[in-house]
Amino acid sequence: MVFIAILVAVIACGIPASYADNYEILMSGKAMTYSDAETYCESIGMTVAAKAIRDSTTVKAIVDFAAVTGKSYWVGADNKELGGYNFLWNDGVSLPSDSDLWAPGEPSNPAGKNLCVQLWNKYGLLDDTGCQKTKNPICEKSLTK
Repeated sequence: MVFIAILVAVIACGIPASYADNYEILMSGKAMTYSDAETYCESIGMTVAAKAIRDSTTVKAIVDFAAVTGKSYWVGADNKELGGYNFLWNDGVSLPSDSDLWAPGEPSNPAGKNLCVQLWNKYGLLDDTGCQKTKNPICEKSLTK
């Protein structure tokens, strides 16, 4: 149902926004660096998606939509603060390296710092990659206080 709502929003107005459970989700059609994605989402009163990605119902709709687009998307997690396999969601919650959200063999850059996390279209799961690469961001806004 959520997937259909997202798809209808894209077709109807060209803005891939939807209300999914407790989140407003926007999957941007413009590729940008992770830093630019953070700025973009903030400029529209949202953040790069973190809580929605951890929500099993919402992430399924997001993954289904991403599969249709064939694109990889930025999600709100990185290791810029701690380096190595120490990824944090942008709301401060740890993203453990053994999480089932990671694609097979990921995260794969243990010595790297300034790595950001994408929803990888190859698997529909997370992957660590360079923050300067360009991906489309997924922005979220919580509808609950």
